[in-house]
Amino acid sequence: MNNIFNVIPDAEGGSCTILLYGEIGSYADVTAKETVVQLMEAAKQYSRINLRINSVGGEVATAIAIFNAIRSIKSDVIIYIDCIAASAASFIAACGREVKMSRYAQLMIHRPMGMAFGNADNLKDYTSHLEQIENILCDIYSKRTGMSVDEIKATYMDGQDHWIDAEEAVRLGFADEIYDDLEISVDSSLTPEQKCEHFTTSYLETLNVSHKNNTQMIKRIQTMAAFAKCADEAAVMTKLGEVVAKAEKADKLQQENDSLKEQVKNYQEADKKAKDAAITAEVEAAVQDGRIGENQKEHFVNLLHSNPESAREILKSLKPKKRVPSFNSGKTPEQDRVKTVAELMHEREIEVTAKL
Repeated sequence: MNNIFNVIPDAEGGSCTILLYGEIGSYADVTAKETVVQLMEAAKQYSRINLRINSVGGEVATAIAIFNAIRSIKSDVIIYIDCIAASAASFIAACGREVKMSRYAQLMIHRPMGMAFGNADNLKDYTSHLEQIENILCDIYSKRTGMSVDEIKATYMDGQDHWIDAEEAVRLGFADEIYDDLEISVDSSLTPEQKCEHFTTSYLETLNVSHKNNTQMIKRIQTMAAFAKCADEAAVMTKLGEVVAKAEKADKLQQENDSLKEQVKNYQEADKKAKDAAITAEVEAAVQDGRIGENQKEHFVNLLHSNPESAREILKSLKPKKRVPSFNSGKTPEQDRVKTVAELMHEREIEVTAKL
Protein backbone atom coordinates (compact mmCIF):
# COMPACT_ATOMS: atom_id res chain seq x y z
CA MET A 1 0.00 0.00 0.00
CA ASN A 2 1.31 3.48 -0.87
CA ASN A 3 1.94 5.76 2.06
CA ILE A 4 -1.00 8.16 2.22
CA PHE A 5 -0.49 9.44 5.76
CA ASN A 6 -1.67 13.06 5.51
CA VAL A 7 -2.72 16.10 7.51
CA ILE A 8 -5.91 17.43 5.92
CA PRO A 9 -7.42 20.71 7.25
CA ASP A 10 -11.14 20.36 7.91
CA ALA A 11 -13.68 22.86 6.60
CA GLU A 12 -14.32 24.51 9.98
CA GLY A 13 -10.66 25.53 10.28
CA GLY A 14 -10.02 24.63 13.93
CA SER A 15 -9.47 20.94 13.28
CA CYS A 16 -7.73 18.60 10.88
CA THR A 17 -7.90 14.97 9.79
CA ILE A 18 -4.90 12.65 9.88
CA LEU A 19 -5.09 9.36 7.99
CA LEU A 20 -3.24 6.53 9.68
CA TYR A 21 -3.79 4.18 6.77
CA GLY A 22 -1.43 1.34 5.88
CA GLU A 23 1.00 -1.07 7.49
CA ILE A 24 2.87 0.22 10.53
CA GLY A 25 6.64 -0.09 10.85
CA SER A 26 10.07 1.31 10.04
CA TYR A 27 9.92 -0.68 6.77
CA ALA A 28 6.27 0.04 6.00
CA ASP A 29 3.71 2.66 4.99
CA VAL A 30 3.42 4.40 8.36
CA THR A 31 6.72 5.06 10.15
CA ALA A 32 7.20 6.37 13.67
CA LYS A 33 9.26 9.37 12.57
CA GLU A 34 6.83 10.61 9.95
CA THR A 35 3.74 9.96 12.05
CA VAL A 36 5.07 11.61 15.22
CA VAL A 37 6.27 14.67 13.28
CA GLN A 38 2.88 15.00 11.61
CA LEU A 39 1.07 14.72 14.95
CA MET A 40 3.31 17.30 16.64
CA GLU A 41 2.99 19.76 13.75
CA ALA A 42 -0.79 19.30 13.60
CA ALA A 43 -1.03 19.90 17.36
CA LYS A 44 0.65 23.31 16.92
CA GLN A 45 -2.02 24.40 14.46
CA TYR A 46 -5.25 22.67 15.47
CA SER A 47 -7.17 22.32 18.72
CA ARG A 48 -8.81 19.11 17.48
CA ILE A 49 -7.28 16.24 15.49
CA ASN A 50 -9.41 13.53 13.90
CA LEU A 51 -7.15 10.48 13.62
CA ARG A 52 -8.62 7.91 11.22
CA ILE A 53 -7.25 4.36 11.34
CA ASN A 54 -7.33 1.69 8.64
CA SER A 55 -4.41 -0.67 9.23
CA VAL A 56 -3.60 -4.37 9.52
CA GLY A 57 -0.95 -3.50 12.13
CA GLY A 58 2.78 -4.03 12.02
CA GLU A 59 5.78 -3.37 14.27
CA VAL A 60 5.01 -3.04 17.96
CA ALA A 61 7.87 -0.58 18.61
CA THR A 62 6.63 1.81 15.89
CA ALA A 63 3.07 1.54 17.17
CA ILE A 64 4.18 2.24 20.76
CA ALA A 65 5.95 5.42 19.60
CA ILE A 66 2.77 6.57 17.83
CA PHE A 67 0.70 5.55 20.88
CA ASN A 68 2.85 7.75 23.16
CA ALA A 69 2.79 10.69 20.73
CA ILE A 70 -1.03 10.63 20.60
CA ARG A 71 -1.20 10.57 24.39
CA SER A 72 1.30 13.41 24.81
CA ILE A 73 -0.14 16.12 22.56
CA LYS A 74 -2.50 18.71 24.04
CA SER A 75 -4.95 18.79 21.14
CA ASP A 76 -8.26 17.01 21.52
CA VAL A 77 -7.74 13.74 19.59
CA ILE A 78 -10.74 11.78 18.33
CA ILE A 79 -9.87 8.35 16.92
CA TYR A 80 -12.02 6.91 14.13
CA ILE A 81 -11.66 3.24 13.19
CA ASP A 82 -12.81 3.37 9.59
CA CYS A 83 -12.29 -0.22 8.43
CA ILE A 84 -9.71 -2.29 10.31
CA ALA A 85 -7.57 -1.66 13.39
CA ALA A 86 -5.72 -4.95 13.69
CA SER A 87 -2.81 -6.11 15.81
CA ALA A 88 -0.50 -3.12 16.52
CA ALA A 89 -3.13 -0.68 15.22
CA SER A 90 -5.61 -1.98 17.81
CA PHE A 91 -3.57 -0.78 20.77
CA ILE A 92 -2.90 2.58 19.13
CA ALA A 93 -6.69 2.95 19.26
CA ALA A 94 -6.55 2.07 22.97
CA CYS A 95 -4.40 5.08 23.86
CA GLY A 96 -7.00 6.62 26.15
CA ARG A 97 -8.48 9.12 23.72
CA GLU A 98 -12.10 9.04 22.51
CA VAL A 99 -12.68 6.21 20.01
CA LYS A 100 -15.45 6.09 17.42
CA MET A 101 -15.91 3.02 15.26
CA SER A 102 -17.66 2.62 11.94
CA ARG A 103 -20.54 0.17 12.06
CA TYR A 104 -18.73 -1.73 9.30
CA ALA A 105 -15.28 -1.73 10.97
CA GLN A 106 -13.42 -4.41 12.95
CA LEU A 107 -10.79 -4.62 15.65
CA MET A 108 -8.39 -7.57 15.79
CA ILE A 109 -6.39 -8.51 18.86
CA HIS A 110 -3.87 -11.33 19.24
CA ARG A 111 -0.63 -12.24 20.96
CA PRO A 112 2.44 -10.40 19.73
CA MET A 113 4.42 -12.44 17.22
CA GLY A 114 7.91 -12.36 15.76
CA MET A 115 10.75 -14.36 14.31
CA ALA A 116 14.06 -15.22 15.94
CA PHE A 117 17.29 -16.80 14.81
CA GLY A 118 20.13 -18.07 16.96
CA ASN A 119 21.02 -20.50 19.70
CA ALA A 120 18.91 -21.60 22.63
CA ASP A 121 19.93 -18.62 24.75
CA ASN A 122 18.99 -16.22 21.93
CA LEU A 123 15.58 -17.86 21.61
CA LYS A 124 15.02 -17.73 25.38
CA ASP A 125 15.84 -14.01 25.39
CA TYR A 126 13.49 -13.43 22.49
CA THR A 127 10.70 -15.36 24.22
CA SER A 128 11.21 -13.26 27.35
CA HIS A 129 11.06 -10.10 25.21
CA LEU A 130 7.77 -11.23 23.61
CA GLU A 131 6.31 -11.90 27.05
CA GLN A 132 7.29 -8.39 28.18
CA ILE A 133 5.58 -6.93 25.12
CA GLU A 134 2.50 -9.05 25.79
CA ASN A 135 2.32 -7.74 29.37
CA ILE A 136 2.55 -4.14 28.09
CA LEU A 137 -0.23 -4.68 25.56
CA CYS A 138 -2.44 -6.40 28.14
CA ASP A 139 -1.96 -3.43 30.46
CA ILE A 140 -2.97 -1.03 27.65
CA TYR A 141 -6.12 -3.02 26.81
CA SER A 142 -6.93 -3.39 30.52
CA LYS A 143 -6.80 0.37 31.14
CA ARG A 144 -8.94 0.98 28.06
CA THR A 145 -11.68 -1.54 28.82
CA GLY A 146 -11.65 -1.86 32.59
CA MET A 147 -11.04 -5.61 32.33
CA SER A 148 -8.23 -7.02 34.44
CA VAL A 149 -4.89 -7.92 32.91
CA ASP A 150 -5.61 -11.59 33.65
CA GLU A 151 -8.98 -11.36 31.84
CA ILE A 152 -7.29 -9.81 28.80
CA LYS A 153 -4.63 -12.54 28.75
CA ALA A 154 -7.12 -15.34 29.16
CA THR A 155 -9.47 -13.97 26.48
CA TYR A 156 -7.17 -12.58 23.80
CA MET A 157 -3.65 -13.94 24.33
CA ASP A 158 -4.42 -17.59 23.45
CA GLY A 159 -2.68 -17.66 20.09
CA GLN A 160 -5.83 -16.94 18.04
CA ASP A 161 -6.87 -13.85 16.08
CA HIS A 162 -9.87 -12.24 17.80
CA TRP A 163 -11.99 -10.14 15.44
CA ILE A 164 -14.34 -7.72 17.21
CA ASP A 165 -17.14 -5.84 15.44
CA ALA A 166 -18.29 -2.32 16.33
CA GLU A 167 -21.16 -3.26 18.63
CA GLU A 168 -19.04 -5.70 20.61
CA ALA A 169 -16.17 -3.21 20.76
CA VAL A 170 -18.47 -0.61 22.35
CA ARG A 171 -19.92 -3.19 24.75
CA LEU A 172 -16.44 -4.30 25.86
CA GLY A 173 -15.06 -0.76 26.13
CA PHE A 174 -12.60 -0.82 23.21
CA ALA A 175 -14.68 1.92 21.52
CA ASP A 176 -16.97 4.65 22.84
CA GLU A 177 -19.55 4.90 20.07
CA ILE A 178 -20.55 3.78 16.58
CA TYR A 179 -20.87 6.07 13.57
CA ASP A 180 -22.65 5.34 10.27
CA ASP A 181 -21.34 8.02 7.89
CA LEU A 182 -18.92 5.75 6.01
CA GLU A 183 -21.14 3.25 4.26
CA ILE A 184 -18.41 1.77 2.08
CA SER A 185 -19.10 -1.87 1.31
CA VAL A 186 -16.18 -4.26 1.58
CA ASP A 187 -16.40 -7.85 0.35
CA SER A 188 -16.18 -10.14 3.38
CA SER A 189 -14.31 -12.74 1.32
CA LEU A 190 -11.28 -10.43 0.98
CA THR A 191 -8.24 -10.80 3.20
CA PRO A 192 -7.68 -8.07 5.83
CA GLU A 193 -4.99 -6.51 3.63
CA GLN A 194 -7.33 -6.50 0.63
CA LYS A 195 -10.14 -4.99 2.73
CA CYS A 196 -7.84 -2.20 3.83
CA GLU A 197 -6.73 -1.54 0.26
CA HIS A 198 -10.30 -1.49 -1.05
CA PHE A 199 -11.56 0.76 1.73
CA THR A 200 -8.64 3.15 1.37
CA THR A 201 -9.23 3.54 -2.36
CA SER A 202 -12.96 4.14 -1.86
CA TYR A 203 -12.50 6.52 1.06
CA LEU A 204 -9.83 8.60 -0.64
CA GLU A 205 -12.20 9.18 -3.55
CA THR A 206 -14.48 11.00 -1.09
CA LEU A 207 -11.53 13.17 -0.02
CA ASN A 208 -10.03 13.59 -3.46
CA VAL A 209 -11.27 17.11 -4.17
CA SER A 210 -10.34 18.56 -0.77
CA HIS A 211 -7.02 16.67 -0.79
CA LYS A 212 -6.12 18.06 -4.23
CA ASN A 213 -7.11 21.54 -3.13
CA ASN A 214 -4.91 21.20 -0.05
CA THR A 215 -1.95 20.04 -2.15
CA GLN A 216 -2.43 22.91 -4.58
CA MET A 217 -2.65 25.38 -1.71
CA ILE A 218 0.64 24.11 -0.24
CA LYS A 219 2.31 24.44 -3.65
CA ARG A 220 1.05 28.00 -4.00
CA ILE A 221 2.38 28.86 -0.55
CA GLN A 222 5.77 27.40 -1.48
CA THR A 223 6.01 29.92 -4.34
CA MET A 224 6.10 32.76 -1.79
CA ALA A 225 9.58 33.99 -0.88
CA ALA A 226 9.18 33.26 2.83
CA PHE A 227 8.23 29.63 2.12
CA ALA A 228 10.54 28.93 -0.84
CA LYS A 229 12.86 26.72 1.23
CA CYS A 230 10.03 24.59 2.68
CA ALA A 231 10.50 21.11 1.23
CA ASP A 232 7.15 19.62 2.30
CA GLU A 233 3.84 20.30 4.02
CA ALA A 234 5.31 19.84 7.50
CA ALA A 235 7.96 22.48 6.79
CA VAL A 236 5.29 24.82 5.41
CA MET A 237 3.19 24.37 8.57
CA THR A 238 6.23 25.03 10.78
CA LYS A 239 7.10 28.19 8.87
CA LEU A 240 3.47 29.27 8.90
CA GLY A 241 3.48 28.89 12.68
CA GLU A 242 6.52 31.19 12.86
CA VAL A 243 4.81 33.75 10.62
CA VAL A 244 1.66 33.65 12.77
CA ALA A 245 3.76 34.07 15.93
CA LYS A 246 5.47 37.14 14.44
CA ALA A 247 2.11 38.56 13.37
CA GLU A 248 0.71 38.07 16.87
CA LYS A 249 3.80 39.79 18.32
CA ALA A 250 3.36 42.68 15.87
CA ASP A 251 -0.32 42.97 16.87
CA LYS A 252 0.70 43.12 20.52
CA LEU A 253 3.28 45.83 19.81
CA GLN A 254 0.67 47.78 17.84
CA GLN A 255 -1.74 47.54 20.78
CA GLU A 256 0.98 48.80 23.15
CA ASN A 257 1.80 51.62 20.71
CA ASP A 258 -1.86 52.61 20.50
CA SER A 259 -2.07 52.62 24.30
CA LEU A 260 1.00 54.88 24.58
CA LYS A 261 -0.44 57.24 21.96
CA GLU A 262 -3.65 57.45 23.97
CA GLN A 263 -1.65 58.27 27.13
CA VAL A 264 0.31 61.00 25.29
CA LYS A 265 -2.96 62.42 23.97
CA ASN A 266 -4.39 62.54 27.52
CA TYR A 267 -1.22 64.24 28.81
CA GLN A 268 -1.38 66.81 26.00
CA GLU A 269 -5.03 67.56 26.70
CA ALA A 270 -4.31 67.97 30.42
CA ASP A 271 -1.34 70.24 29.64
CA LYS A 272 -3.49 72.38 27.30
CA LYS A 273 -6.18 72.73 29.94
CA ALA A 274 -3.56 73.83 32.50
CA LYS A 275 -2.07 76.40 30.08
CA ASP A 276 -5.53 77.72 29.19
CA ALA A 277 -6.37 78.08 32.87
CA ALA A 278 -3.07 79.90 33.57
CA ILE A 279 -3.62 82.35 30.68
CA THR A 280 -7.19 83.02 31.79
CA ALA A 281 -5.97 83.72 35.34
CA GLU A 282 -3.22 86.03 33.99
CA VAL A 283 -5.73 88.08 31.96
CA GLU A 284 -8.21 88.19 34.86
CA ALA A 285 -5.46 89.60 37.08
CA ALA A 286 -4.77 92.36 34.51
CA VAL A 287 -8.47 93.21 34.45
CA GLN A 288 -8.65 93.27 38.25
CA ASP A 289 -5.75 95.69 38.65
CA GLY A 290 -7.03 97.92 35.86
CA ARG A 291 -4.22 97.37 33.35
CA ILE A 292 -6.78 96.31 30.74
CA GLY A 293 -10.49 96.62 30.41
CA GLU A 294 -13.11 93.89 30.40
CA ASN A 295 -13.57 94.37 26.66
CA GLN A 296 -9.84 93.56 26.07
CA LYS A 297 -9.88 90.14 27.75
CA GLU A 298 -10.46 88.07 24.59
CA HIS A 299 -7.77 89.98 22.70
CA PHE A 300 -5.10 89.33 25.37
CA VAL A 301 -6.15 85.68 25.80
CA ASN A 302 -5.60 85.12 22.07
CA LEU A 303 -2.35 87.09 22.13
CA LEU A 304 -0.99 85.05 25.05
CA HIS A 305 -1.74 81.88 23.09
CA SER A 306 -0.19 83.07 19.82
CA ASN A 307 2.70 85.23 21.07
CA PRO A 308 3.10 84.88 24.84
CA GLU A 309 6.38 86.80 25.12
CA SER A 310 5.02 89.86 23.32
CA ALA A 311 1.75 89.74 25.25
CA ARG A 312 3.52 89.63 28.61
CA GLU A 313 5.81 92.53 27.66
CA ILE A 314 2.71 94.60 26.88
CA LEU A 315 0.99 93.65 30.15
CA LYS A 316 4.18 94.35 32.08
CA SER A 317 4.44 97.84 30.53
CA LEU A 318 0.89 98.79 31.57
CA LYS A 319 0.51 100.44 34.97
CA PRO A 320 -2.18 99.24 37.36
CA LYS A 321 -4.95 101.80 37.90
CA LYS A 322 -6.04 100.31 41.21
CA ARG A 323 -4.46 98.22 43.89
CA VAL A 324 -5.54 94.67 44.10
CA PRO A 325 -6.09 93.56 47.68
CA SER A 326 -3.62 90.98 48.91
CA PHE A 327 -5.57 87.99 50.06
CA ASN A 328 -2.51 86.69 51.89
CA SER A 329 -2.10 89.76 54.18
CA GLY A 330 -4.75 88.72 56.63
CA LYS A 331 -6.34 92.19 56.47
CA THR A 332 -9.85 93.12 55.49
CA PRO A 333 -10.34 95.00 52.21
CA GLU A 334 -10.96 98.18 54.27
CA GLN A 335 -7.72 97.64 56.20
CA ASP A 336 -5.77 96.91 53.04
CA ARG A 337 -7.18 100.03 51.26
CA VAL A 338 -4.67 102.76 50.21
CA LYS A 339 -4.96 105.66 52.68
CA THR A 340 -5.28 109.33 51.66
CA VAL A 341 -2.74 112.04 52.60
CA ALA A 342 -5.28 113.64 55.00
CA GLU A 343 -5.77 110.31 56.77
CA LEU A 344 -2.02 109.83 57.15
CA MET A 345 -1.54 113.40 58.53
CA HIS A 346 -4.40 112.88 60.99
CA GLU A 347 -2.81 109.63 62.23
CA ARG A 348 0.56 111.45 62.65
CA GLU A 349 -1.11 114.26 64.61
CA ILE A 350 -2.63 111.72 67.00
CA GLU A 351 0.77 110.08 67.54
CA VAL A 352 2.50 113.45 68.32
CA THR A 353 -0.31 114.55 70.69
CA ALA A 354 -0.01 111.25 72.58
CA LYS A 355 3.70 111.86 73.27
CA LEU A 356 3.10 115.35 74.83
